[in-house]
Amino acid sequence: MSTENQPNDPTQWMPLFPLPSTVFFPSTDLPLHIFEPRYRQMIDEALEGDGKIGMVLLKPGWESNYNAKPEIAQIGCFGTIDRHTKFPDGKYNILLKGVSRFQIVKEFGGKPYRRAEIKLLKEENDEFIIGDDRSEKIRLINHTREFTNLLPDSRPEKIDSVLKSCKLMSELADHLAYQLDITVEQKQSFLEQQDVKKRVEFIHSMIQMKIDLLKMSKSQMKKGFDVRLN
Repeated sequence: MSTENQPNDPTQWMPLFPLPSTVFFPSTDLPLHIFEPRYRQMIDEALEGDGKIGMVLLKPGWESNYNAKPEIAQIGCFGTIDRHTKFPDGKYNILLKGVSRFQIVKEFGGKPYRRAEIKLLKEENDEFIIGDDRSEKIRLINHTREFTNLLPDSRPEKIDSVLKSCKLMSELADHLAYQLDITVEQKQSFLEQQDVKKRVEFIHSMIQMKIDLLKMSKSQMKKGFDVRLN
């Protein structure tokens, strides 16, 4: 069974929190330490409202214009504040729960922090994965296990825990992408892909590349080569 995950309220406004090396995914958790005054105000006001924060990636070159309005990616992910601790100096530790991809429609001012009208993005070619007979789910989990079993600190129970919490293929794909060691650019590209089937194939390709590299590395080490010298 497939499902088109269409947001009920596709257009709304959102406070934006741009960061240079963080790409946030739905169905994942993001711990953050908030220390800048403008973002402390943002958290204060978010907690007085619906607790929603939109995470977006700063584009290269942001350093020269950080305190103003550096360029940002137009697609991000918003989350809701699940837990928070406010310190006497006004700083926060928060935990965001990822909810949905979004696209920025337009920005508007009026606050020290950035805000935008956003459009929530639907998940295309999504499917329910409840039950043990979902072939694509089994293929993805088995491929992931093949990779993690090659790692010295393999923890297959972590994959099983993720699997049990996911009801949709989109959730499983986002969880696995969050755990993969890939570049920020690759994470942003993954975030911008609305087609769940294409996201799953991306994960397969990344996992296979890592499997091939690990096997090659172990083969070279058996032959007496120190791959760390390459």
